Amino acid sequence: MESHIKKILLLVSVLGFAAIAGAADRWETLRAINWVENPTNQTHVGRFGELGPYQFRPGTWRMHSDKPFRMAIQRSVADEVAVKHYEWIKRTLERAGAEASAFNIAMAWNCGVEAVISGRAPTVSYNYAQRVSNLIETLKQRIQPDLAGAMPADTRGGEMNLDSRGAEQLRFRILRDTPRFVLAAG
Repeated sequence: MESHIKKILLLVSVLGFAAIAGAADRWETLRAINWVENPTNQTHVGRFGELGPYQFRPGTWRMHSDKPFRMAIQRSVADEVAVKHYEWIKRTLERAGAEASAFNIAMAWNCGVEAVISGRAPTVSYNYAQRVSNLIETLKQRIQPDLAGAMPADTRGGEMNLDSRGAEQLRFRILRDTPRFVLAAG
């Protein structure tokens, strides 16, 4: 009996840690998407009708919220919709048998889930997902610094620098020959 209780407690603990890790991955991915989509926190409507910190389009907003689209500029409301959209993308990729990695989620955020599932994502979306992935790595390094306590100079295509005011800046090197994205279903 006691052994059975220990097994149940172990299972609950493992599931709890997995949920926490999943929430951390989601937070890092959404933060990176925000930085790529709207780094200066613009509040005006974009040329394709996008709005807010995650640059939602009206159709995407309506998928996850009954609130007026103009509320997309309110951070708390936008965060709520972003979490719902992230989880929807993740579930949709998993149901299709595609890996629900941060890279694929970011690419789907940019060009749509169907393009990712079909392996027909445009190069610009692949590059977008790579920038998001680079930022996620930077966020992870901030949270878990290396043994020396210093930030590595190479952050997979990006560099962390300080500007003249001492504020952090991200700079990305442009890769000449970026690999093409191909999704192979097995």
